[in-house]
Amino acid sequence: MERILVLGTGAGTPINCYNTCFILQNDNKYLLVDTGGGSGVIKQIRDVGVNIKDIHDCFISHKHIDHLLGIFYVLRVITSMMGAGVYEGNFNIYCDKEITELVKNFFVQTSYPELIEQFEKRVIFHNLINHEVLNIIDYQIEALDMYSYECIQFGFQTKLRNNKILTFMGDVPCNEKLYDKVRDTDWVLHEVFCMESEEKIFKAREKNHSTLKDVAEKMEMLNIKNLVVWHTKDNNIEKRKELYTNEAKEYYKGNIFVPNDLEIINI
Repeated sequence: MERILVLGTGAGTPINCYNTCFILQNDNKYLLVDTGGGSGVIKQIRDVGVNIKDIHDCFISHKHIDHLLGIFYVLRVITSMMGAGVYEGNFNIYCDKEITELVKNFFVQTSYPELIEQFEKRVIFHNLINHEVLNIIDYQIEALDMYSYECIQFGFQTKLRNNKILTFMGDVPCNEKLYDKVRDTDWVLHEVFCMESEEKIFKAREKNHSTLKDVAEKMEMLNIKNLVVWHTKDNNIEKRKELYTNEAKEYYKGNIFVPNDLEIINI
């Protein structure tokens, strides 16, 4: 069973949904990808049907608070479970070296001694290198520099068991340097800040984000077969799926997915 378990779909500081993050599932193995901006990640993991004690791998794309802050709550829960003897093995975090230092410093300075003991023994950091291939949840996952100008940001690409290629693009527009890598991908997971009609309001491009038209046109050009769009403003959450799907179809011929929080996508 290969699935995307959508934990959150919002950008920045959403009120009507959780920040964009997800779990990549390969049978009984789970890769948590980003953690959102708070303790809500724990509830989202539970509500999507996963026991946090079964998560042993986490990929953090970049240091922005709406993608990183939730890791401290995940670590609080997991190190507590380690100390109680109900969490087996280690917890692996894949991230840029700057994030490694941020997380280590903050966790050690804000946690109880018994949790710090487990953290130092059993939380393993893997500093990402562009194009390095890592074995995570039985996938060969290639770390990809997203070439963000704001801060170092990583996405990844992997081949699924069904031989389809999945590419996670972080939360920045697809850089031209990645076109050849992304071209003909079966699944692309891409940020969309707002619809084109809302650009004058939200100024997605000024924030190094994309409108739906931007992404749909680019993914059509690159012959992407299945496109998942998220990391959106939450102003139209009730109608978002319908509105975004209809606009995307004007520019993109592949399959479009506009998930809500806690949706499951079979891949």
